[in-house]
Amino acid sequence: MRKKNLPDKIAENIDKDRFDYEIKYSEYAGHAKVLAKEAVDEQFDIVVAAGGDGSINEIGVPLIGTNVALGIIPCGSGNGFSHHVDLPLNAVKAIKVLNEGQRHKIDTVTVNGIPFISIAGTGFDAKIAEDYANDPRRGFDTYFKYIIRNYITYREQNYTIIMPEQTIETKAMFISFANSNEQGYNIPISPHASLQDGKVDLCVVRKPNPLELPIMGGFMIDKKMDKAPKVDIYQTSEAKIIREKAEVINIDGESIMTEKDLEIIVKPFSLNIIA
Repeated sequence: MRKKNLPDKIAENIDKDRFDYEIKYSEYAGHAKVLAKEAVDEQFDIVVAAGGDGSINEIGVPLIGTNVALGIIPCGSGNGFSHHVDLPLNAVKAIKVLNEGQRHKIDTVTVNGIPFISIAGTGFDAKIAEDYANDPRRGFDTYFKYIIRNYITYREQNYTIIMPEQTIETKAMFISFANSNEQGYNIPISPHASLQDGKVDLCVVRKPNPLELPIMGGFMIDKKMDKAPKVDIYQTSEAKIIREKAEVINIDGESIMTEKDLEIIVKPFSLNIIA
């Protein structure tokens, strides 16, 4: 559904006996975060993100640690988080979920103090997020183009992962920090990731050679990436990741430049969502 039709769909389907509502439009990058903070200050009960994973992060982060719940009408290109919580991608059905008002507490995670709700990461996937963000075109074709381009050029890097349970020295093409199980576009990265277990899944993926790509694709389609060759998944409540150099990380689909070493901490049951 086109976003310009969304206000009419809301007016037609929202439970007006239960809710008074306002519609606000973000006008620039970061504006949705400002609007969400204002909604918290004004003691709204629910703030609804109409968008994809980036919008969910931008609007949801100011709600962390408050009693204000995050609602979602999926309007993004990938919609990974919405898939994970079984939200319908049809706007009318998503509005009906809001009407039902079922609240759930979920974990959030921070990387060097930067919160995220669904998935973050370093390496190959962060480079893809950076390239995708700089391209005005959206959709899976654009995303896939950068997967192929970066697969050809990106080299594995050395990482040290320090967890309370163990320390790992490894080479990796990328490491995903999965609070939920999907990158978007129905691409599962960590099939057993949970939003309510107090853990983040560190998905360490080494670079497959061209002959191994169809095998990796098969495991991905079957939602069994944890069993794929060159993939190791570690569940932990916190970790420090030592990288070769400072570079961008992926935060719910948005690329952010950070210092070299990364500190990851889970914040259990820190966000209310309607799902």
